[in-house]
Amino acid sequence: MTSVPRPPQPPSSLSPSRASDFMQCPLLYRFRVIDKLPEKPSEAATRGTLVHAVLERLFDAPAADRTAPRARALIPGQWDRLLESKPELTELFAGDTEGERLSRWLGEAERLVERWFSLEDPTRLEPAERELFV
Repeated sequence: MTSVPRPPQPPSSLSPSRASDFMQCPLLYRFRVIDKLPEKPSEAATRGTLVHAVLERLFDAPAADRTAPRARALIPGQWDRLLESKPELTELFAGDTEGERLSRWLGEAERLVERWFSLEDPTRLEPAERELFV
């Protein structure tokens, strides 16, 4: 007996990014969320993921230790973790034999982290939860 494929199911949760996709282009939303078509990762999206991971790890430290230098120091380790979990990201810098593009890209991530500190002071709060699923 052959099994009948189940139709794609809508997600049980909706992130702000996916809501924005739907508002801009419902077909894009369908391709990304419902059909789960593979997409080649972009440098910009990957940099955002890296910065987000760095800021998450920053909140593992006591409030007084949540400084810009500490956050910058987290970038290489978080980049390595990201590569371990998603090896396909190495393709972003294929052909960059000298490592110049990667170095510039990591520098841009550092600047984004620095800019975050001009908007927020992570030493002033102790969060009860992070990335809480609601």
